[in-house]
Amino acid sequence: MHIRLLFQNHDLLHDGKGRKAFTIHRNSTSVPEAVREILTRNYPIYQCLKMKLMNFHSLAEFIQPQIQQLSGKEASINTLVVAIKRFSDTLSNSKSPDASRVLKDARISLSSGIVDVTIRAPRNQFSAIVKELSEAAGELSEFPHIFPLSNSIKLILPEEDYTLVRGKMEQLREAATQANVAKLVLNLSPRAEMTPGIASYVTELLFRNGVNILDAFLGYGDIIMVVDYKDGPLAYDVLQREIQGSNPA
Repeated sequence: MHIRLLFQNHDLLHDGKGRKAFTIHRNSTSVPEAVREILTRNYPIYQCLKMKLMNFHSLAEFIQPQIQQLSGKEASINTLVVAIKRFSDTLSNSKSPDASRVLKDARISLSSGIVDVTIRAPRNQFSAIVKELSEAAGELSEFPHIFPLSNSIKLILPEEDYTLVRGKMEQLREAATQANVAKLVLNLSPRAEMTPGIASYVTELLFRNGVNILDAFLGYGDIIMVVDYKDGPLAYDVLQREIQGSNPA
């Protein structure tokens, strides 16, 4: 089986703003290195290579212009086919996280009636906003999840707590919100914390089961995910089955 339709849209190798993702010639980059970089950065192609659903010749024709742009070298289709096959072989030999070990001793919790808040503000105001949120947390049912990002602050908390804080903080009155969502918190074991690809494994597991993740925040010990309230029970059941399967009686 081969997949060709993916490559009819050249936007797959662009940055989403109409610009090509690779615009700088790096003559020190070899053709195999350029192939690996382009294919690794393109998630749909990367996944198809892992599942062996790929026509190497069609893919070589598709990426040939990007290879020349990235490496500054002309490469024949046959050369690219060889490089793609070698890269694909490394994927088949790589070990993905083993569900029987990764989620062993993990704990999961599900909370409904959650509000996902985005506070947009200049970075020089972040400290004051976080301080004010922390001071207000003493009156809340639980300490909220606060995540400073590049140009905004994410706040995840129960709806009743959000209503209380919103009345005290002017910044929250203009904040963007997603109300009535669900929050999943996956507490990992120390062994799982050190497993490469654990976050990708968990999010892909939920995606395959039809769960749309609205927000995800990944740490060494916790994975916090926000999903639609309708998807909350399904996501919980999917992860709970994996955890139980990791702990045989």
